[in-house]
Amino acid sequence: MVISLSIKEIKKREKEQRRDYILDKAEKLFFSRDYDDVSMNQIAQEVGLNKATLYLYFKNKESIYFAIVLRGIRIFKEILQKRVKLGNSGIDKLGEAGRAYFEFYQEHQDYHDAYLYFKSKRFKNSADVHALQIESITGKVMIIICNSIQQGIEDETIRKDVKPIEVAVFVAVTAERIVGLGPIVLNVLKKQGISHEQFIEDSMDLWKHMVMNHVQHESNHSR
Repeated sequence: MVISLSIKEIKKREKEQRRDYILDKAEKLFFSRDYDDVSMNQIAQEVGLNKATLYLYFKNKESIYFAIVLRGIRIFKEILQKRVKLGNSGIDKLGEAGRAYFEFYQEHQDYHDAYLYFKSKRFKNSADVHALQIESITGKVMIIICNSIQQGIEDETIRKDVKPIEVAVFVAVTAERIVGLGPIVLNVLKKQGISHEQFIEDSMDLWKHMVMNHVQHESNHSR
């Protein structure tokens, strides 16, 4: 069966392909330089289009940058969803949520760093459509983590007195700090024979013990 596309659909696909091509080229610039060192002129030159044509796809440099960050947060959400499914109990799912963030950092560090810069005060309260989409996906990410914690409360692997949203926010905030350790702190750990990777794993173990239902956990191990 042959499905023919209308001229309108063909043009729409061509526009989407060109838009993706622009983002692919812009990524290379933003990932290799500071945000302020990239201009619309440079992006247009990299893409091979004049700046006027570039504005047909994105209203400004900020919007292009946000579209790139949006790519990254979508990747993280996919990693998180896959990781969480690996856990059987709520406490295990919470641990996998932490590992998802570190996997994202290790395998997609440029996207990770772009996302952190997006969250800086510089772009506070932006009404750009891509910024709103990023916030929407971030909200869905928090729901996934909250659901894991709620499952832990219900299956009694997590304490009943914790508030899922508070734990989710705590995990998200501390994860960002843990992966972003400066060279001085990393050197202090290194002198004690602790690698960054080991510190990350130990930090996740600390999270789990902070919210774990120790009575239930000890009961399961004594059987």
